[in-house]
Amino acid sequence: MAVFLICEFDPFHYGHEYIISEAKKARPGEALICVMSGNFVQRGRPASYDAYTRAECAVKGGADLVLSLPFPWCMSSAEHFAFGALSVISGLYRQGDALVFGSECGDINALEKTADELSSPDFTAELTAYIKKTGLPYAKAREALSGSFVLSGRNDILAVEYLIAAKKLCPGLIPIPVKRNDGFLSSTEIKKAEDPLEMLPPYAKEVLYAREPACMENAERILLSHLRASPFTRAADGEHGLLSRISAAAREADGLGSLFDLAASSQFTNARIRRVILYSYFNVDRAYLKEKPCFTQLFAADKTGLSFLSDVRKTKTVQIITKPSDISKLSEKAKKQYGMSRLADGLYCFCTPDITPASYFPKRTPYIEK
Repeated sequence: MAVFLICEFDPFHYGHEYIISEAKKARPGEALICVMSGNFVQRGRPASYDAYTRAECAVKGGADLVLSLPFPWCMSSAEHFAFGALSVISGLYRQGDALVFGSECGDINALEKTADELSSPDFTAELTAYIKKTGLPYAKAREALSGSFVLSGRNDILAVEYLIAAKKLCPGLIPIPVKRNDGFLSSTEIKKAEDPLEMLPPYAKEVLYAREPACMENAERILLSHLRASPFTRAADGEHGLLSRISAAAREADGLGSLFDLAASSQFTNARIRRVILYSYFNVDRAYLKEKPCFTQLFAADKTGLSFLSDVRKTKTVQIITKPSDISKLSEKAKKQYGMSRLADGLYCFCTPDITPASYFPKRTPYIEK
């Protein structure tokens, strides 16, 4: 048996250590399998530290196995992020395995009730009409129409999407919410600290100490050049005039900061603007996000994690890349998806303070805890 955890670990902090500990208390003796975002994260940014480095911190912090949530699902809004992660889990799980996730409310009954309401055909039809009537963005319209208190918390919103996706993709997977502990600093709060590394567990600080965080602004000339030349015919989440706003802003902006200022609107968050910029750069449309990721990549493991991989070798339905030679064995669809992840890794190389060689990620090997 196993317990799954969907995560970003950007960076790995005491709150992450806590949820891993709670998962192991809930399911003692079971392998803890993390499905973690690659080099880009849900808010449309490059991760502060690359996926292999963050996965090493996770294993040192108690995870047994860290597998990838491939690009672009790792960088998507809650619905597609959850769909991508549960698609990976659907290829690995067995009846009776568990999914642990953070939650502001910690109330599984309230979360499941909201998930059932939001996924009903009647609510979907009402929501479409409500958006047309009010002009509200999707997330705000859904929260207002539902009236559910759980849609006010970021972790609860994700939790609801996990439950919706799990019902479709992973029947028999047991959901276990872990109530958020406000005693821990969030990733956002840590990044704003004067010395972020001092806010992390000692083993994470040791792994990250010699590394400088990546940021999107380091690649802003590449992105602005693309946006000024792009025909803007293909980009998920670019509806309701957002693509044209970004296109116009890019022609005037002298950097990403001013682009966000020029494109900003009460209707569009900066996270959505960032995602649309990257969707445009990588030519990702909504149809692509509706596909199931059919591969995942090994980032890190301990002995328990390696044993899990051995146990599911004959039953798994998702292809797992553990070494470079596995790439040639991928299905044609998986090869195309892996190619997209390689492109994302290539852009990440320009997001680091010093430009990273193109060969860096193809040559990286998983961290294996001895």
